[in-house]
Amino acid sequence: MKRINILYGGKQYSISGRDVDEVKEEIRSAVGAGEPYWLELNVGEGKFKRASILLSPGVDIAVVGIDPDE
Repeated sequence: MKRINILYGGKQYSISGRDVDEVKEEIRSAVGAGEPYWLELNVGEGKFKRASILLSPGVDIAVVGIDPDE
């Protein structure tokens, strides 16, 4: 994957340099633990601008792998 888009709270974030299944497992583990968890990522695309989103049960989040060939 070139990058992973994360849709959270109506906004788009991104993660690069990681595998989509790894990120999904991190989210699943965090939510399954039942404790709030901060996931670090990038705001939008392009120049890195660090952001943290709070993961907890009941919060809507989408993980979209972006293939560079598409």
